[in-house]
Amino acid sequence: MRVIAKDLRRGAVRVRVECPDDLWVLKTVVREGDVVIARTLRDVKVDGEGKRRLPMVLAVRVKNVYFQPFATRLRIHGVIVDGPETYGLRGSHHTFNVDVGSEVEVVKGLWSPSELGRLARASRRWVRALLVAADFDEVSVATLYQQGVRYLLDRGLPGVSVRDPNSIGRVADEVVKLVLEVLSREEVDVVVVGSPAVLREYIADRLSKLVGGRVRVYRDSVSVGGRHGVEELIRRDVVKNILRDVAAIEVEEILNEFMAYLSKGSDRVAYGLEAVKVAVKSNAVRKLLISEDLLSGPLREEVEALVSEAEGRGALVRIVPTESPTSAKVKALGGVVAILRYGLDLSALVPNP
Repeated sequence: MRVIAKDLRRGAVRVRVECPDDLWVLKTVVREGDVVIARTLRDVKVDGEGKRRLPMVLAVRVKNVYFQPFATRLRIHGVIVDGPETYGLRGSHHTFNVDVGSEVEVVKGLWSPSELGRLARASRRWVRALLVAADFDEVSVATLYQQGVRYLLDRGLPGVSVRDPNSIGRVADEVVKLVLEVLSREEVDVVVVGSPAVLREYIADRLSKLVGGRVRVYRDSVSVGGRHGVEELIRRDVVKNILRDVAAIEVEEILNEFMAYLSKGSDRVAYGLEAVKVAVKSNAVRKLLISEDLLSGPLREEVEALVSEAEGRGALVRIVPTESPTSAKVKALGGVVAILRYGLDLSALVPNP
């Protein structure tokens, strides 16, 4: 995402969408009541010509935002508050279709630090990675986006035979063929191959020769193939180092730290909205994870206020994308979890913390 212009005195930020992940970031930023200004097409009545679809710039007060994970379009629906006077459009409803390449201006009464932080992080380009996890029996191929993991392929493999020394090569060739098919339709910067040692080298070597300098191929070890292998690969250092800024990696690391404290019965954690509110007001929160679903639900204003207060007190706040591997775990803990700077006895402060 490129931030083209920023005028916080009037609450306006203009951005250009540069990749599908930017649409997800916009979805978490644009809220009901905001005004979005963009160039669009609108059917209008033209004297003597009937209806025509004309390009124009409209300002819409937002009522709803629609987004499908991994889609290439964000739909922003609302009421027109400004536009060409000729056509009398004020008060009518309109929907912006925001795609990669679109420019939009978002005007708010007040931008929260968390919202501005999301835009700032999105403006730093991250690596687009294809993850391949294969053993002798199955392979899964996935892409890792800021909005989570998108599985592109799950396939069974023929296995190997100790009586046939060429069987490993055949399995590797099948995996390489499948990966090349995915690469023909997906634009990525790197491929990370995770597999048991011998098979990993076969796959990575053959793939490197075929893709040349177009895509860099990394290799790492996983114990199994398939989706479990992809999840294991995401936790490995090679992927972490390549994709250091991707939200899906960062939130999993924070959740792992949280779970380590929780498993020890430590009082250095809080979870659930009420308990975390108390921890934030006590200036105890060091890291905070918020479920995307909670942020976009009926409690959004309450959650946004919590996020702003936590950031104002120096906490690191991250949103957990709905499609990320950690989403279900955070939701099961009430949609919000926190790691504390110091131990805090919440049992005396919050019912059922």
